[in-house]
Amino acid sequence: MTRNLTRRYFLQVVAAGAAGTAGALACSGNNGSQPEPFGDVAAGNVSDLQADTVRSVPGAPAFVGRDSNGVYAMTTTCTHQGCDMSSSVTLTSQITCNCHQSEFDLNGTVKRGPANDPLAHFAVSIAPDGTITVHGGTQVAASVRISVP
Repeated sequence: MTRNLTRRYFLQVVAAGAAGTAGALACSGNNGSQPEPFGDVAAGNVSDLQADTVRSVPGAPAFVGRDSNGVYAMTTTCTHQGCDMSSSVTLTSQITCNCHQSEFDLNGTVKRGPANDPLAHFAVSIAPDGTITVHGGTQVAASVRISVP
């Protein structure tokens, strides 16, 4: 079937393609309820992680954070539609998803939707030399912290 290439049809095709491309670049294709899977990854040294900050972990869809109770880790995958939120390197007040503007506090609790679910947390270990490892295959409660040696 030959389609008559009108200006309107052309613009519809371009708009649909652009929307699909933007979504593919920003969102992981994840169903939004589960974090992107990964294994054990190094997340720097605890001496370089200031209290009341969260930063992205290079090479993994994870944030590592530190508060007065210790060190913790959570996913960078937004629970709304699976978009990756790791573009900010260090955060001190909130985590914002650039796809649909969901906001999370530094512990991953939803502060503003459209996301409804908090960010998943992962197990963390700290070696005697202060090296932090995030264990992406082990989810833990949002309250779990590892004390800083």
